[in-house]
Amino acid sequence: MFDQVFSSLQKATESSVKMQQEMFQKWVEAFPTASSQVPSVTDPLSQWRHKWEALVAESLKRQKEMVDKNYEAGIKALEDIFAVEEAKSPQEYQKKVTELYRKSFESLRQLSEAQMAEFRSATEKFTELMTVTGS
Repeated sequence: MFDQVFSSLQKATESSVKMQQEMFQKWVEAFPTASSQVPSVTDPLSQWRHKWEALVAESLKRQKEMVDKNYEAGIKALEDIFAVEEAKSPQEYQKKVTELYRKSFESLRQLSEAQMAEFRSATEKFTELMTVTGS
């Protein structure tokens, strides 16, 4: 049974990595190839690239922060799960389990909202960059 779970997880991970590599390759192909002429810092394409690099770096930094928060929440959830077994009575057990579920769903809600807000923000910034550059 665990072999099937690990096999499915491995396939999903490989698929995700492949998709990310293909997406990155498409992004790289969008840029013109290096020519013998070195663009100046005031060149509009050069300015756009610097803005794009800053936006991507900022977006990746925020994603890392969200992943870190998610791992911290996971560790806290594990601690809370192990604390449930310390219940002395059925009522206390029920209270701890209910509190654990409430915290888990609240954490999931907050994470989802943060991801959507980050996606919205990143989309707006990239759209603005493309609109300003395209004008």
